[in-house]
Order: sequence, then C-alpha cells, then structure tokens
Amino acid sequence: EYSISAAAIAIFSVGFAIIGTICVLLSFRKKRDYLLKPASMFYTFAGLCIIISVEVMRQSVKRMIDSKETAWIKYSYSWSFACACASFVLLFVCGLALLLIALPRFPQNPWETCMDAEPEH
Repeated sequence: EYSISAAAIAIFSVGFAIIGTICVLLSFRKKRDYLLKPASMFYTFAGLCIIISVEVMRQSVKRMIDSKETAWIKYSYSWSFACACASFVLLFVCGLALLLIALPRFPQNPWETCMDAEPEH
C-alpha cells in the first residue's frame, strides 16, 4: 500500500524536475529571466516530494519489519536510499540557490528602491 503511494509521489517529483528544467532552458534560450523563479520553485518542490517519498517508503519497511508475520534478523538500506537522500539535498539546495540568483538586486542606498536601481543587463 505504502509502496504505491511512494512511487506516485516520486513520479510527481520527476514531473516537477522536468517542468523546472523546461523553464530553465526556455529562460536561457529566449533571455526570459522571469522563468527562473518558477523553475527554482519546481526544483524545490521536486526535492520535497523526494524526501516525502523516501519517508513513506521507510515507514513501509519499518511497518513490515515490526509485523508479527515476518521474522527479520537484520536489515540495511541500499544504495538507492542514499541516492534519494542525496537527490533531495541537491534539488532543494539548488532550487533555493536558483531562487536567490533570480531575485532582483537589492538597493545599495537606503533611499533607493528596487524600481530605481539600474538594470543588470
């Protein structure tokens, strides 16, 4: 039951990552910088979906081990668990970094507003 839920959440993560990549490619190709903000949010959402999927799968394994129908002596997580955790960290941190890059420049002087600042390009 939990495995199907974790797989569905992981598919949402892949979808978010694909949409984020499309936004980044379109922003670089057409010089549309406003697409970087949604791309960063899509990458951040993809990372959050991955960690939720990993936690659902971990709870599923824990519940299976704790049941009286199975007799487990020892278990360990495989390399895919470590890859999923690493992809969460990578997607989440890169999404936040892309958001910080896409934000407009802060004013240099206290009396200057963001609208008065010189354009970056």
